[in-house]
Amino acid sequence: MSVISEVKCGRCDRKYSGFRSRCPYCGARRSKRGKHADEVDNAKAKLVIGIVLLVVLIGATMVLIFTSVPHPDDTGDVSASAEPTTPTDAEQSNTSLATEDTSPSPSPSPSPSPSVEITSVVITYSGGDRTDVTMDYIGQTQKYSFRTIPKTTEEDLKDLDVDWKSSKEEVFMVVDGAVTAISQGTATLTCTVNGVSAECIIRVPNKLPS
Repeated sequence: MSVISEVKCGRCDRKYSGFRSRCPYCGARRSKRGKHADEVDNAKAKLVIGIVLLVVLIGATMVLIFTSVPHPDDTGDVSASAEPTTPTDAEQSNTSLATEDTSPSPSPSPSPSPSVEITSVVITYSGGDRTDVTMDYIGQTQKYSFRTIPKTTEEDLKDLDVDWKSSKEEVFMVVDGAVTAISQGTATLTCTVNGVSAECIIRVPNKLPS
């Protein structure tokens, strides 16, 4: 079926396109639409054109209908998303566990060992108890120590408060139990441990080192 109408030549009775002014077969000039034009073909062409226009019109109408209907997202209804949600029991439990104080508990500090109860102190020198010592010469240094009752260990020494004193520093001087003879004479060496004292007489002869 041709959209463009055809005409028949009045001379050779052949059909040709309605756009031509002459018959392509015999060259005869076309008279209006032709002597024997096919009216049926023209009616079919008009029908086709009408159907096409109708389809286009229906399509345009459908487009207008779909574009005019509001989309659910464009209504501004946010009631569903804005509605507050109530946390479940499991969520509340997880939240409480997360907010608990997870900082490590401080380890208990070791309790200080009880101080040694000293009942008596004895001054010692060269492994023996001393209460009276005569030094050999002026300038000599002797290292004195002590023992306690009850007996203390090396570990206990750091907790003991020990104090050494000379009654006459012009005769001898003492530093941490080290006695140095200064001049001839007699003086008392005192050792005090945790408030308990012991004494030893120190005698310095009138003698110089040889």
